[in-house]
Amino acid sequence: MKKIINLFYVCLIAVISSCGSDDDAIGNLPPMEVSNIEAEVIEGTLVRISWTEAEDVNNDELSYDVVINDRVVADKTSELSTEFNVASLLANRSSNLQKGLSLELTISIKAYDTNGGVSEESVVKRNVFVNRDPNVFEFANINFDFSYYNWLEVSWYPAIDEDDDILSYDVYLNDIVLRENYIIGSDDYDGLGNIYYNSNYSQYADDEIIIKIVANDRDGGITEISKSFDFRATDVDLGMLSLPHDSSVEYVISQEEVDRRVGYTFQVEENTGYVIQSSEYLQLRLSDNQGNYITGNTQRLFGESLSPGTYYLEIEEYYNNSNSSGTLSFVLKDPKESDVDLGALGIPYEEALNFSLPNNEPDNKIGYTFQVSEETGFSVFSQNNINFELREVNGNFITSGYRRAFAETIQPGTYYLEVYQYYNDINSGSFTMVLKDPTTTDVDLGALSIPYTDSVEFNVSTTEPDGKIRYLFEINSATGYSFTTQTGIYLNLYDGNGNYINSGYRDIYGENLNTGSYYLEIVNQDYNDVSGTLNIALSNPNESDIDLGALTAPYNQSFDFNTTGEIDRKIRYEFSVDSEVSYAFEIINENYDDYIYLYDASGNYISGSDYYQINGTLSPGNYYVEVAGYSNNVGFGTLVFNLQ
Repeated sequence: MKKIINLFYVCLIAVISSCGSDDDAIGNLPPMEVSNIEAEVIEGTLVRISWTEAEDVNNDELSYDVVINDRVVADKTSELSTEFNVASLLANRSSNLQKGLSLELTISIKAYDTNGGVSEESVVKRNVFVNRDPNVFEFANINFDFSYYNWLEVSWYPAIDEDDDILSYDVYLNDIVLRENYIIGSDDYDGLGNIYYNSNYSQYADDEIIIKIVANDRDGGITEISKSFDFRATDVDLGMLSLPHDSSVEYVISQEEVDRRVGYTFQVEENTGYVIQSSEYLQLRLSDNQGNYITGNTQRLFGESLSPGTYYLEIEEYYNNSNSSGTLSFVLKDPKESDVDLGALGIPYEEALNFSLPNNEPDNKIGYTFQVSEETGFSVFSQNNINFELREVNGNFITSGYRRAFAETIQPGTYYLEVYQYYNDINSGSFTMVLKDPTTTDVDLGALSIPYTDSVEFNVSTTEPDGKIRYLFEINSATGYSFTTQTGIYLNLYDGNGNYINSGYRDIYGENLNTGSYYLEIVNQDYNDVSGTLNIALSNPNESDIDLGALTAPYNQSFDFNTTGEIDRKIRYEFSVDSEVSYAFEIINENYDDYIYLYDASGNYISGSDYYQINGTLSPGNYYVEVAGYSNNVGFGTLVFNLQ
């Protein structure tokens, strides 16, 4: 039938062509039906339907109705194409689209002329391959390192893809690709996407940073999300700060502050010390204009030297408060302006000096310059929690200490004593400085006859330049020695030439001190004066040893002993046997941590115990049993002596 109609139109057009184009003479003829209907996917589920213009013998203006799968997608359009999002046709996906198959479109188009003519309906079926973009998704968290800008962490909720495509993600920091083709796996924490970036990005921190994530279904469908950060939006430029400078600014770190911090830029024209501190508990960080770190701390920054230039101070909330506000103070000044010149000091010298270390002191210390014209000892002491450091005029270190410092000898010259805060405490108080010959408190005991016992009282002041008292003495015969005290001090023994012999805490002893000159040091390592009694004993350590002579088995005997007054802290029991014997030696009823040892006459060890009886067999010969205490302990007990 359509072929007959088309043939009729062709003949009619021929007639009209031969007779002219008088519409009134022949009436209005409808347009012919459209042809060449095509469907192509533009992007995702957006499809373009196009067709060839219908022929109209009357040359009327034409318009078109387009229906796809019973849905009107264009009404009286004069265009020769229209676009239609077929996503609505995918609601019942199983009936229209299966993964990897096409969507079938039934396209119906009619042409209309301006005189009411309507073409025949053109109906075609076209298959299109469509892909829906992943759904919009969200960031879960973005964490930045704001101290050194060398790491950040990005996590996000997964996107949903209605086509069940496997999604991969590309993550960007501005134009930097942080991660490509990332697929969220079952082992990802809480099912979130998560990437960690540990490279420096400080060059972007002064401008806007954009974190972008692109979800890609690998069939051309993409959905992206992004978030912008401007860390410097609330920064303050303080301009050029004149010296000396002392000012305060009010700050507020609101909940809307992305990085929970505020930055302050300032410049100085000359070298200066600095103190920057906040009224509240904040984290402070100072860097130069190139981002190079200078110093950081909580609540207070200080330093002796800040060169001319531009600086950047960041204040950061230490705890995650909803809002943080307070006062930030800037002090710029010469740290040496609080130093004190004591001038030339005569020897001996002793004076108590007051000091004040306020919280606006840039170097946290006060320097005291002084000169001495002769060799002397040096000592400084305070009851306050401060540190001392002594240097000579060229900066060479001499001595230092907490609450106390001393040097046995300093030469004529100029010196610089620093008094500085202990762990940044705000401090004021006093200290005593002493310059004097350290040997003035030494005691010469003279020549001591052996045996010799004595007790001497001592006091080692905290202002003692060498921190000790020496007791000099001479002996004209060899002897054992014992120096003891109940005071918590150290004892050092030297010969007259300064050669070390022995040392110990509260107690030193030895069996042999040859004829000659010696000195004993009592050393004060405390922060207070130390006093007590020194007990001196010089005598033959073998005086109390007992010679039991030749013994014949069986032999059973008990000996009460007391090592408290022994020079060598032990007693020996010598004996001999002229036949093989079995032995058993034991200490009972002891009041201290003791031990028992058995030796032959040449001092070769045979047996011993700190806790139990010792026993065995002895061949004929000379022997001795030694009773003593662990770690120089002394006390009493009973030696049970048994030979069988």
